[in-house]
Order: sequence, then structure tokens, then C-alpha cells
Amino acid sequence: MTKQQAIKTEPGVDGAASAEVLASSLAKKGYKAIGRYYSKSDWKRLTQTEAQQLIAAGLTVFTVYEDANNSAAQFSSETGTAQAQEAMRQAQTVIRQPKGTAIYFAVDYDASEQDHDQHIRPYFEAINQAFSEAGSPYKVGVYANGLINQKLLDDKLVDFTWLSQSTGFRNYQEFKDSNKWNILQGPPVRISGTDFDSDTMNLSQGSFGGFTHLVPQGDT
Repeated sequence: MTKQQAIKTEPGVDGAASAEVLASSLAKKGYKAIGRYYSKSDWKRLTQTEAQQLIAAGLTVFTVYEDANNSAAQFSSETGTAQAQEAMRQAQTVIRQPKGTAIYFAVDYDASEQDHDQHIRPYFEAINQAFSEAGSPYKVGVYANGLINQKLLDDKLVDFTWLSQSTGFRNYQEFKDSNKWNILQGPPVRISGTDFDSDTMNLSQGSFGGFTHLVPQGDT
């Protein structure tokens, strides 16, 4: 039995479109988890009502912050601080995401080692500092190619990793074969007219940082 065959997994999806009305359909099709966005762009943001519906259907929700995040120039210490603060605001005051769960941050292109050194590592250092100054309410995850996932693990700047579906990106196969990923993104799927990407959740790594309840109003 190979390493890939030996790990324990469950199926999930992620997407930019609201999945509120599809919650039951997703669950009936066997999906166990769904990834949705925090962002400055309101068209793709997770809402509390949507999160409640997804959880009620039996799905585990995981969140990822992304505005554009698709070139080296968009990553800096300043951007990291700003996006971390906005991600925490949406998680805490809009969704009421439970403490100790994860917020992933997207590196949505084939970033190089130089990009990591000059842009992406400072960006994640700033995220970690912003989270720490806020009392570390959430753990930090990354969505990226294999190279960046591994580099940020080595840097000890992320707790969770999500490998992009782009098989031609740097170190895709190496990181996939390592089984260090918490989430492995797969091919697109269309469900009831809505586009998603498929995901494999690596339960052999334990938690992938998702949540199955919201913090009640008034609790801290």
C-alpha cells in the first residue's frame, strides 16, 4: 500500500459563489467540508446565514482570505497586516468563527523561491504578528503551490497547508507525495449549476482548521 493510499481522507469542495441554497445538496452528494472566502470583495464573501446553513447540513466550513493575491507585487508586510486584520474582523464580528480554527491565506499563482524570500515570507510574518497581537484567536493556513507550502512550514509561519490544484506549479508532486498537506485541491466540479473546485481533506493530519459551529452572540 502506498502512502497516498494509506492516508485517511474525506471529500470537500471550495468556491467563490454562495453555497447557502446548496447546503443540503452538497451533503447528500457525500461532501463533508466546504471552503468559502473572506475578502474585501463582498460578492464572494461568506455570510453568517450561509455558514449557519452549511453547518446545519452537516458540513465542516473552512475559510480562506483572498482579494487578488495573484502576483508577487501584492505581497508585503503592509498587505499582510491589513489582510490579517480584515480576516479577523470578518471571522470574529461577521461570521463568529470559533477561536482556535484556521484562516487560510491565498498565494494564488506559481510563486518562486525569490518571491517567497522577498514578498511572501514577510507577508506571513506580518499575519502572524497581527494574530499574535490580537491574542492569537485563529491559526494560520496557506493556499499555495508545493514550494510555498513547504517553505512556510519550514519557516514555522503556518499551521495548515492547502495545495493548489495546478499540477504544473512548482513542487506540486513533491508536496503532494509528502502527505504534509491538510487539503489537496482537485478538479473543478459543477453542482446544481454552481462551479466549485473539489478538495480532499487529509484526516491523517488531524484537523484541517474547519469549524462545525458558530460562537453564540454575546460569548467571547
